[in-house]
Amino acid sequence: MGNKIKINGLTFVPYLTRERIAEQVKRVAEEIRRDVGQSQPVFICVLKGAFVFAADLIREIGINDCTCSFVRYASYDGTSTTGKVRQLVGLTDDLAGRDVVIIEDIVDTGLTAVKMIDDIKAHNPRSVRFATLLHKPQSSRTGFEPDYICFSIPPKFILGYGLDLDGKGRNLHDIYVIEEEQDSAEG
Repeated sequence: MGNKIKINGLTFVPYLTRERIAEQVKRVAEEIRRDVGQSQPVFICVLKGAFVFAADLIREIGINDCTCSFVRYASYDGTSTTGKVRQLVGLTDDLAGRDVVIIEDIVDTGLTAVKMIDDIKAHNPRSVRFATLLHKPQSSRTGFEPDYICFSIPPKFILGYGLDLDGKGRNLHDIYVIEEEQDSAEG
């Protein structure tokens, strides 16, 4: 795992290694594969932060007869949530009668997750499941609980492995936390 890094004047320290992430991605992939079987699921990747997680997860799931779509919602400004959810890129796929798995990078307040699920249910899928790399249960405003969680973490700002600060840090293999907020994650 790398050393400290600086982005936008903030110092970040290693938090979750790529090896720990890979272990949890494999575990969640097995759970999803068990639950959706060979039902030709639709995976919906939430841009921008979930693209790295989604790519690794979908490859690990290994279902050849699946499709992948993308949506984009926004609720963050810098390091804090605004509490308002806006859809920036929407669905164009036919989801009627299909098993849908939403793939998100992080569930914080739960507001975006609830909005996405409502939007997708309007397309009459057979089922909707929700997978997240990171879950901050202490930050929840909705009580939403994802179906699949790689790591439960405290309410700290993190970046790397697709997550960013003002567009920076997505390319990092590991996940980092602001230096003053360092502690451990459950997984």
